[in-house]
Amino acid sequence: MTFLLVPLAIISPIVVAVIIVLAIRRRGDTTSPGSGASSDGGTSSVRRFFQYLLLFALTVVAAIGMADLLGRALGVDTSEGDTLAQPLSFVLVGAPLACLIAWWTRRSIRRDPREAAASAYDLYLTLTALTSLLVAMLALRDLLSAVLRGGFDVRPLAELFVWGALWLLHWSLARRLGETRNRPHLLLGSLIGLVTVAVGLGLLLTTSLEVLLLHNAGQLTFGTGGLLTKHGATFATGALVWVRYWLGAAAGLPRSTPWLVVVLPIGVGGGLLTGLVAASLLLWQVLVWLLGDPFAASAQQHFIDSPRAFAFTIVGMLIWWYHGAVLAEARASRTEVRRVYEYLVSAIGLLASAAGVGMVIVAVIEAFTPGLDLGVSVTNTLLGAVTLLVVNVPLWLLFWGRIQRARASDPVTETTSPTRRIYLVLLFGVVGVAAVVALIVAVFVLLEDIFAGTTSGETVRSMRYALGVLVTAAAVSAYHWAVHKEDRTVALPDQPAGPRSVILVGAPSPDLAQSLSHYTGARVQLLARADGIRPDWSEEVLRELLSTHAGEDLLVIGGDPPDVIVLDRGGSA
Repeated sequence: MTFLLVPLAIISPIVVAVIIVLAIRRRGDTTSPGSGASSDGGTSSVRRFFQYLLLFALTVVAAIGMADLLGRALGVDTSEGDTLAQPLSFVLVGAPLACLIAWWTRRSIRRDPREAAASAYDLYLTLTALTSLLVAMLALRDLLSAVLRGGFDVRPLAELFVWGALWLLHWSLARRLGETRNRPHLLLGSLIGLVTVAVGLGLLLTTSLEVLLLHNAGQLTFGTGGLLTKHGATFATGALVWVRYWLGAAAGLPRSTPWLVVVLPIGVGGGLLTGLVAASLLLWQVLVWLLGDPFAASAQQHFIDSPRAFAFTIVGMLIWWYHGAVLAEARASRTEVRRVYEYLVSAIGLLASAAGVGMVIVAVIEAFTPGLDLGVSVTNTLLGAVTLLVVNVPLWLLFWGRIQRARASDPVTETTSPTRRIYLVLLFGVVGVAAVVALIVAVFVLLEDIFAGTTSGETVRSMRYALGVLVTAAAVSAYHWAVHKEDRTVALPDQPAGPRSVILVGAPSPDLAQSLSHYTGARVQLLARADGIRPDWSEEVLRELLSTHAGEDLLVIGGDPPDVIVLDRGGSA
């Protein structure tokens, strides 16, 4: 880090001087604020990029130096030969220049509203806040770990003070951006807290179970084991960050696409996948010990990884349960959010079950073809397949059954749902890619043995994994192709002729936009007004207006009645 940051600190004064000169020369050429145009030819974006990049780098340099100096002042041991030159140079060069650029940036923001609305400013605040958050989290973990062991470490205390203050400053600045612009910062911070608390809790439970079940239970006391205190500190640090970012801010954000991405694919999907993998591993180890070929003669050695599997089964299921509970209100009715949740869980169960079927085929081929078991025995492979099927088939049947019952009660709505269509397309795509790769592997192995003149039962054995994928892919594709053909037989009601696309200006409800899109078949886009005016919208009036503009592109401005403008998107503009 020193070799990277010292050259930056040396050239930074030159860059600062160049930026200031360019800014002074630009004053006379910039149009009035709010006009939305300038004669800089687009150089403002380039200038902002280097401006905020340099501000970020100098802030990091200054923080590193301040943390080092503060640690020395509090009594950090410097017997390893660390000189005072590095932290002093970081502070003496980095801090003044960072303050100068920060002062100039603040002055520009106050003078020109376009500077305050620039995406580079949002990116800088997000990046600096999250960077300082990560360093402060590491320092807090080390400090808590030392305290739990009955000691005290000055170095992490100094780092926590400096980087924590830097995070608090940029947290407060990011809050002023508003809910929409601060959303990436809050969601990314929530993910950092969630991953940290999940890993910390999983490792803490793992270590505790290992001590209780595999070692001396009397060792389970804080202050005697470094792993217990380290994992406990990690869990506590992640919990603090997750509570502040998620429960304190991000959980109350509107259910926008980024918010749903955090909750559904990451929270629901990631938690469920973690729990299923860990539960399958745990059950497989039990079945191998009872029915298969154990990995070791003693139970202690055989179940050496079982505490970790059990711990992360609990953690994964907790994450899945919590994020499912967050969506409980949205899943109360048959909305697209509920469909995404059910199709996502169903897809995870289906793919894991398909992997189990493929492993059954692999085990059967291994049992009837000659060859050596270089890895897992045939019995253990078959038990692994049984494990995947036992764990995942009930999950798939439960959620796919819900989906099919909803289709039976309202076939038109369910079959025309974009979630169902995307699910089928993605499923065919994933299965098709897997089948093509497996086919290439199988043909390669076969041709290689044919050309070498060594074709035998071992050839089929070498192709077992590819054949398992091919057979499984064929079964999954055949079933869902039948589902797709059945969906196409549903008689759809005549849709009213509507426009091709609609832009609603005035920040109406996303539910209204979704309803209009479903009713007319048009692509509906929402735009908020900068003046904050949110006129009332009548869905009945909008439907009547839109029905008279079949195949056209419309701009609709809220009012009583709304103002409908036909756009010409066929021109060159």
